[in-house]
Amino acid sequence: MTRPVSLFRSIVFAAGLLAGSSLAMAQQQQQQQQQITAEQLADIQKALTTPMVPTHLAVAADVLKASGMSTMFDNAMPNVVGSLRVNVTRQRPELAKDIEEALKVVEADVKKATEDGLQGAARLMAIRMSETELKEVLVFMTSPVGKKYVEVLPQFMEMAVPYLEVWSQQVGGRLTSVFQNEMAKRGHKL
Repeated sequence: MTRPVSLFRSIVFAAGLLAGSSLAMAQQQQQQQQQITAEQLADIQKALTTPMVPTHLAVAADVLKASGMSTMFDNAMPNVVGSLRVNVTRQRPELAKDIEEALKVVEADVKKATEDGLQGAARLMAIRMSETELKEVLVFMTSPVGKKYVEVLPQFMEMAVPYLEVWSQQVGGRLTSVFQNEMAKRGHKL
């Protein structure tokens, strides 16, 4: 798993912490988010076809770049090309030379595919935030403190995820004890 994808998943995971969710609940939400439903697909398609003001989309893309989220697209492409290389060469090793030539054509399209992914994500952001709001976010993200935030977030998340596990176990044990004591007061031994 690449660091930006891990970062994205970690951010989603941390959102559960901020909402006061337990580890199990956050993991369940993460698993549910990984499975695209028909409704989600319809929402995505609607967002991708909603007319947008070009400046609004440009600011949304700039926010994604400044926040480091655009690196998800940059890092996904080598994985796609690498997977093609490994899987097809493994199945048809005699075609290795032709496979490499074909992959050069594929690699030439990587930049366009990456930009398309970023523009799609910018649309998803732009339908949720106004251009004015996105401009404010961009000011923060490009400020020294915003850049510092983006810089330290991956290291923070590397520590926060294990911390969440430890915290969840401790809190779970404490709350279970409180619950058992309350039930005992009501005459129920659990």
